[in-house]
Amino acid sequence: MRPTPCHPAAGAAALAALLLAGCADRPTLPGAAAASAAAPLRCQALSGIASDSATVTTATVVAAGTLDNGVAVGVDICRVQGVARPSADSTIHFEVWLPAKAEAWSGRLKTDGTGGYAGVTPLARMAADVAQGFVVAGSDMGHSGGESADWTLGHPERVKDWGYRAHYFVTTAAKAVTQAYYGRPAAKAYFEGCSNGGRQAMMMAQRYPDLFDGIVAGAPSQFYGDTLLSLIWTGHSQVPVLGQPPVLSAAKRQMISARAHAVCDAQDGLLDQQITNPRACSFDPAVLLCTGAETPDCLTTEQLRTARAVYRGIPATDGGQRWNGPVVGSEADWIPAFADNGGYAVFVGHFVDAVQTPPFVPRSLDVVADYDRIKSAVAPFMTAPSPDLSRFKARGGKLIQYHGWHDAVVAPHSSPNYGHALAQFERLKGLAPADFDAAVERLSAADVAAAAQAQGPEVQRYHRLFMLPNVAHCGGGSGPSNIGGGSGDPPAAYLDADHDAVLALARWVEQGVAPQALIATTLKDGAVTRQRPVCVYPNQARYNGSGSIDLAHNFRCVAPGPEQPGVSAADLNQIRNALRQRAALGPVR
Repeated sequence: MRPTPCHPAAGAAALAALLLAGCADRPTLPGAAAASAAAPLRCQALSGIASDSATVTTATVVAAGTLDNGVAVGVDICRVQGVARPSADSTIHFEVWLPAKAEAWSGRLKTDGTGGYAGVTPLARMAADVAQGFVVAGSDMGHSGGESADWTLGHPERVKDWGYRAHYFVTTAAKAVTQAYYGRPAAKAYFEGCSNGGRQAMMMAQRYPDLFDGIVAGAPSQFYGDTLLSLIWTGHSQVPVLGQPPVLSAAKRQMISARAHAVCDAQDGLLDQQITNPRACSFDPAVLLCTGAETPDCLTTEQLRTARAVYRGIPATDGGQRWNGPVVGSEADWIPAFADNGGYAVFVGHFVDAVQTPPFVPRSLDVVADYDRIKSAVAPFMTAPSPDLSRFKARGGKLIQYHGWHDAVVAPHSSPNYGHALAQFERLKGLAPADFDAAVERLSAADVAAAAQAQGPEVQRYHRLFMLPNVAHCGGGSGPSNIGGGSGDPPAAYLDADHDAVLALARWVEQGVAPQALIATTLKDGAVTRQRPVCVYPNQARYNGSGSIDLAHNFRCVAPGPEQPGVSAADLNQIRNALRQRAALGPVR
């Protein structure tokens, strides 16, 4: 009999093909008993398995202990390595780690996102996940080189791999490998990432809504063109001449932050070195203007002008505002010349303008004048702005989003404003496209407030946002930030669905228990120094009035008071920005 998908030639590779073809219920391997076809494959036999544009190259059993690059693995694993090639110029190196013993597997699969330009497989994150019982997948997203932008020059297909499609091919391969190894598919699939990983998370929900059951998106740079230009703007503002010291030294930025905290720390009724609701902070740095010679406790005219430029964000050519800057109180976390040091400005030169020689000079960009041109160039491949999560929602998908209020890399306002865009989409989705567009253009602060009240409960059926006070980009800062995944894991004693966003997501997906709060942890030298509930936005933690302020159970979640401001003109711009791009899903292959 000629070999067919359900009647392959003999051998381990044939058994893999049989399982992947869905024929495990009727095996016909020569000399094999019917029961053996449903048994898990030996790890080594996974080598050669092929899925959509991906092939497993090696599969080996690795005992618990130290892996390469010093990564410690706490359980025995089957380590699968492979390559995905969705284009002729694609080389996406990926790994899938499976708990070697079936009884150690939770039935869950997780794909890990990566921050920045990726360029390396997130082995440490994978080790933490496989120890929790996940089958876990990760990749270099199609290139090596870390934060260098050199890989983008002359390789548009690799930019597409990094931009939107690598995780699709890696995850489909991971699902095939899981099916083959255990003889059954993963019961649930999850994705988690922060920063660029958060952007990837939003990309998965929008472009590949059938791929994951639950997604955690931390500080997502989903409005990638706007974020890219914002980083360049704040870099130009703080360091007008590249190579020269920043206008605002670290000491001056810390001084401004301390003064802001002195004004706004107690506005929630508790003096605790953190600003719970920075949107309600009314601190004006103009009070710091030097009246004579400069001192450590005042700002020169140039320093005040620089601070205001950063706070304001990118202006529009008509004098309005294109994009929000960081919040008052976050100054100590501002990073001068971040776009230059990280290669993000160079990315514009390489990918958008194809500049090869001489080397691209970031200061040659006019952010205000070039805004639309640059944003349009990156949008098809890197942005995930759409509030249309209809397909993800329809199949029961759940999305947890979190963001640090002191984030100076990805504007923190963009996350609440995306939540507002989701509510507006729910309000307007029944309209004809022309009527929808007209409603977007006349959108008012009152419309936003009304939709938050009326459509908020519907949005929270599938999307929940958590804003972390005094937390910088994907962790750090002075506030409690460890909530799992890209933000940093809580200690082992607190590795549960109350303290870990991924486990909270799994409980929501699998048991229908939606998180009302996540308990964030501050660690110092490995010891817990503070824990606080971070409430579903817009709710915030309020002290009960007695007991330690470092213990989460002494706080409750309450709605913000009358001090909560309405949305600003810049907020309305961001909300419209998302709604205008509701169909901007781009290619999926």
